[in-house]
Amino acid sequence: MKLNIAYPTTGCQKVFEIDDEKKLRIFYEKRMAQEVEADALGDEWKGYILRITGGNDKQ
Repeated sequence: MKLNIAYPTTGCQKVFEIDDEKKLRIFYEKRMAQEVEADALGDEWKGYILRITGGNDKQ
């Protein structure tokens, strides 16, 4: 799954590709505008909160 992480205040964005199903479980059953703690993605994400703002099921 590709994640496009953006910080609109500065205009920065980066695309991450994550293949580990254990890490992706935090996004299952979530809806638009919900916030998700990113701690499960790894140590470098500890303390971050991600907001789901859009997506595309097209593979």
